Amino acid sequence: MTAAGPADHRHGVAVAVLLAVMIALAGLPFLVGLPSPKAALVLDRAQLSLNGGPAHPVRLPHSWQRDLPERTQAVYLIDVVIDAVPDRPQSLFIPSIRQKLAVQLNGRVLYRQRAASWADLSRGYFELRQIPPDLLVTGTNHLVLTLTRTDGLIPAHLSRIYIGDAERMIDPPWLRPLINTELRSISLALHLFIAAGLFAIWAGRPSDPVFRWLMALSVSSLTMAGIELWPFPRLIPFATSHIVLMLPAFGLMMIGLALAITGRPRPRWLVPAIILVPALLLTVRILADAPIAPTQLLGAGIGIAGHAVAGLVLLHAFVTQRLWTGGLLGVSALLTAWFGIHDVAVAFGLIPGAFLLSTFVRLLTYLAFLILLMSRLATSLNRLDRANDDLRARLAEREAELSILHETEKHLVGQAVREQERRRLMQDLHDGLSGHLVSIIALSETGQRRDDIERTAREALDDLRLVIHSLDLGDTDLPLALAGFRERLTPRLRRLDVRLVWSMEALPEIQGVTPGNALSILRILQEAVTNALKHGPARLIEIRGTPDPAGAGGKIVVTDDGTSTAPIGKGFGLENMRRRARQVGGSISLVKNTNGNALQLCLPTRLNDC
Repeated sequence: MTAAGPADHRHGVAVAVLLAVMIALAGLPFLVGLPSPKAALVLDRAQLSLNGGPAHPVRLPHSWQRDLPERTQAVYLIDVVIDAVPDRPQSLFIPSIRQKLAVQLNGRVLYRQRAASWADLSRGYFELRQIPPDLLVTGTNHLVLTLTRTDGLIPAHLSRIYIGDAERMIDPPWLRPLINTELRSISLALHLFIAAGLFAIWAGRPSDPVFRWLMALSVSSLTMAGIELWPFPRLIPFATSHIVLMLPAFGLMMIGLALAITGRPRPRWLVPAIILVPALLLTVRILADAPIAPTQLLGAGIGIAGHAVAGLVLLHAFVTQRLWTGGLLGVSALLTAWFGIHDVAVAFGLIPGAFLLSTFVRLLTYLAFLILLMSRLATSLNRLDRANDDLRARLAEREAELSILHETEKHLVGQAVREQERRRLMQDLHDGLSGHLVSIIALSETGQRRDDIERTAREALDDLRLVIHSLDLGDTDLPLALAGFRERLTPRLRRLDVRLVWSMEALPEIQGVTPGNALSILRILQEAVTNALKHGPARLIEIRGTPDPAGAGGKIVVTDDGTSTAPIGKGFGLENMRRRARQVGGSISLVKNTNGNALQLCLPTRLNDC
């Protein structure tokens, strides 16, 4: 057996505190009595006449029997004897009253000075009526209270009556909330506030069973409140006498809410029973003309039992699962059941009671709903924060992995680019410089003239410069490459007494220039000039850049005045030029006539990457 830890000890203390609070709240209405002002004249004897019958003496507080007709009217005749007219304004204070009240003093009506605008006549309320200064007389004053029962299900009740200074009679601060049934308006406002919040949350999370049950309870409770406060008096008797038949729905919905909060499965019969049980009770009451008291007693019993079951389920979850919101809502559900039993006992005349208490405990239920909503919101936000922290940690890990992969990829790409460039340079040097060097060696070994060796060496040097110059070219640097080619070409042609005509102003902008494709274009031009000098022999060479008539780029045309009649061959030189043109995305065409030769290099707007 392991020893209980601090968490278990705290949970045990919480359970004990919750049970103590529930017991205290359950016994509070029976321990705290109605206010009894000391600085006031107490009226507790009266003559009572029911429905115009003979008067008989009664003691206040007084309640009627349930078996009297529903529209019973009672007249309380009270003699108010004073020795001297008070010099301060006086008021009539009735701490507790059920059913409709009219007050007359010495033949004049006393109007309400301070009363609950949301008072429920059948559940109990208080009244404070001001006495005009000139109305009281020394000696005997005649007070007549007419009490009319508008709801035959609830016994009428009249507490003791007090006459005195209004401020002194209800002066203690703790007394005001006990007698002020304006708490009913606060309860309704809180209910509307919670209902609006529930609707917004339910609209965003319609699949959450907790919010569905809370929404159903809120709408049903608002419906009941609307019926209780219905503004048309002629409809109130029917509505208020049958509203108790809705109580089974509340009890069953509380069971559904308790099961949803604790994560237990909902039985299939629960939802149909919420609709069918009240409908069945109402049908039996109306169609079968069943007595109203048994059907309402059955409806109230089912509602009370539902709240009790829900409270026990929630408290069990609080004790076993440490679900503290379930414990709070379970206390309110059990208190609702307990005060419902009290109200049923008062309504059937089994025990005396100044107020029906279910209205007051409803405020506690709404507060429990509000705390439940805030708790679930806080839990959701905490889960969201933890999820965000987890996602941020995972994102940081992935970013670190991606950074490593990026560096590795960049290194590999760099290696690949360098290797590709190395192979290209080797190929260019092999195709150009190595051929010239081989020619120089061959010329030297065969004892050729010095001029031939010098010319070949210069060609090798020009080829090397061409390769080196191409390494520094960028995306739109084709004009720069062509200008460098012209600078190297001009001295060579001048030594050979060949005139050069150069014009590149009309050549459109060509993009995608890389060292590889720039070198390919320059080699094509170099090969075209070499062919013109070798096979011409040309004395005039023109190199012009023009737009492509089709609008798809530009072209560079190399013409010469060579008069050679040799046919156009298919040697490696021409094939190399065509291969290089295809690599950059262009094409080559060669035209030979009696006036000379013309080579056209057509280039696209953007060169291929090579």
